[in-house]
Amino acid sequence: MDFTIIPATEYKKPQKISKFSQGFNHTLQTLPTWRESELPTGNQNNIRNYYKLRDIWGDPPLVDINHDFVHATIAELIESTGNSTSTANRAISTVKKVLTLCARSGYLQGVPVIEKLKEGKRRRPEFYSKEQVDRLVQIAQGRGDDALAQAIELSAYSGLRQAECRRLHVDDIDWRNNVMLVGGTESTRTKGRNYREVPIHPRLMPLLKSRTGTDRGYHDIIFDEFPNQWNLHRRWKHVLRLMNNEDRTVTEQHYWKTLRNSFITWALNDGVPSMKVKGWAGHSSITVTEGYYSQNNSQDHDLMSQL
Repeated sequence: MDFTIIPATEYKKPQKISKFSQGFNHTLQTLPTWRESELPTGNQNNIRNYYKLRDIWGDPPLVDINHDFVHATIAELIESTGNSTSTANRAISTVKKVLTLCARSGYLQGVPVIEKLKEGKRRRPEFYSKEQVDRLVQIAQGRGDDALAQAIELSAYSGLRQAECRRLHVDDIDWRNNVMLVGGTESTRTKGRNYREVPIHPRLMPLLKSRTGTDRGYHDIIFDEFPNQWNLHRRWKHVLRLMNNEDRTVTEQHYWKTLRNSFITWALNDGVPSMKVKGWAGHSSITVTEGYYSQNNSQDHDLMSQL
């Protein structure tokens, strides 16, 4: 279901609302703050939250949504995306707002109590070593999943988000300047709604050359083996589980997003200026980028050994 904000004078309040999608659309059309923020020129966070939830729970009846149901959905969302607690809580806020407005409009008898996740002190993001990324690639190849192996490599050596990897088109690769054009069109729009150019790492050259050959159309999706994030997630879970069995430093705090974290951390630790890394990663603030500096890296130990 696609959501379009229509003029308030044209919206007719339905006689009955039973599904979450209907309640969401009603909230979108009648709540002034949502009408403004969810326009194409706004942040559209609630619409983004809706699609994340829909991919997991489908379109549940409003009366079935309660604390346990929402938290089971959020747990699966975090496992598959590596989203932070604050991001998950924004999705919970979207659900609570829909239920509250539907109750206020007479579609629900009451609003269930749905608690948010407790937010602890923000931790420095986990990351993989380059050797661990190599091993992840090898495990995927050993399972006969070459597409996943290449996607792992692309994310770790470009910093592209999972959705950005899946939406990358053949014509997003600029071979004249050896850069990837990320977020340049409506279909490949980035999380921050920004456009950026990411230099192609030498390790990615053979991979991208093979996937953008003359047999591919300019508008073809490079990784068409992954129709949605859940397809990729299911295949990734098998690889991560095998990795955890042989390397116990890889824990439940490592997600697909950790591949992106690794690229950012490697770049910062290798001395790339933080403003340059900020641009490559598509961060909205330099503060976000600087939060990826790792602790106790090889440079730290080298300095300590000199004392």
